Amino acid sequence: MRIKMHNMHQSVNSINARGAFASHMHMMHDLCMNLKHIRAARKMSQRELAALAGVDQSTIQRAETMHHTAKLDTYKLCAQVLGVTLEDIFAEDRDVAEIALVRAYRNADERGRRLLMKLAEEAAALPPEHDE
Repeated sequence: MRIKMHNMHQSVNSINARGAFASHMHMMHDLCMNLKHIRAARKMSQRELAALAGVDQSTIQRAETMHHTAKLDTYKLCAQVLGVTLEDIFAEDRDVAEIALVRAYRNADERGRRLLMKLAEEAAALPPEHDE
């Protein structure tokens, strides 16, 4: 295994490796921006979220920018205060409305879930609106 890893490292162009790492880190940063979007959707400032979570505003700022010192406990506290899950904070491409729909579905009883599914199917079947 060591030999394979060593050969792999030798074959990777250092410029491409840095670019790939930067790209990955940019993607991870964008994922964490969900925390900022969720907080903003709740019309809450960093200072307000920090007070409710029992941390400093700078701790929230580091979490939102995915600073290397940000801790998982901070994300857990923020999720609890904001009424979302860690999955919501780190989700790739869900906006606030999608998060609300998922939460409504998870919290609904069987009848409510059937109704939500029916509404989703009807909404998906609607023709697109055209601005005139």
